[in-house]
Amino acid sequence: MVFSGKEWVALRSDPGAIPDGFESGTSPVGQGHSGPWVKVPRSRIDDIVLIRVTGTIRGHEVAVSQRMPDGRVRVTFIGPPAVARELGLDGDQYMGWSGLFEPEDFDSIEVEETRRA
Repeated sequence: MVFSGKEWVALRSDPGAIPDGFESGTSPVGQGHSGPWVKVPRSRIDDIVLIRVTGTIRGHEVAVSQRMPDGRVRVTFIGPPAVARELGLDGDQYMGWSGLFEPEDFDSIEVEETRRA
């Protein structure tokens, strides 16, 4: 869920992918990037599942945010600048760090799902 109102929620998705979507746009996703969202009536949502994906690259944990059309994976990182530089990430210690990696660059990937009413 990107943001919400009393009668609707905005989901991170391409506009055509959600049949009940009634408005769409883009919003920031990491530093210097944006992603699509679609508003959907709350009445059309049965359940909300939050999915948190983390990965380990060279022994450091990063948050996995999306797979790019070219197959690379966008990650974000909040932590020491020295680690961010070691991983080759863009950004700063105030706004966070982000970067793109090949799937084979990951030592491990973990997925955590949490259901919300």
